[in-house]
Amino acid sequence: MNIIEYFQDQKFAISSSAIVDSWEFQEDIRTSTEGFFKTRIHFIDDSKLDVREYVNIDLEKILRYTYSFHYFKNDKLIFRYDNTPHHPQVSSFPHHKHLPSGKVVECDEPNLADVLKEIESILIS
Repeated sequence: MNIIEYFQDQKFAISSSAIVDSWEFQEDIRTSTEGFFKTRIHFIDDSKLDVREYVNIDLEKILRYTYSFHYFKNDKLIFRYDNTPHHPQVSSFPHHKHLPSGKVVECDEPNLADVLKEIESILIS
């Protein structure tokens, strides 16, 4: 896989989701294996997801140097995943999830498809 194929996979995950109303996608290809993208996804309930990823694709392994999945509605946080190294107390450091209460919890490194599934489960419940 190269960076162009990775970006295509991300766009496919967004466009094939039944809960997505509209979306914008910006990409910056640095090399054949490295790049940055950001997207804002608008959902059918007027909530939004802002995504940023700076990634390197190395022999089918995806290394996310930085990422953020910020899900919100009416400017209120629903959740955010990121790997900014500012919560060393979390066992999954640097990966963590911010909750609306302000609590920060451990998490596995997410990907866009998983985050879309999580949002779908919220919207369908």
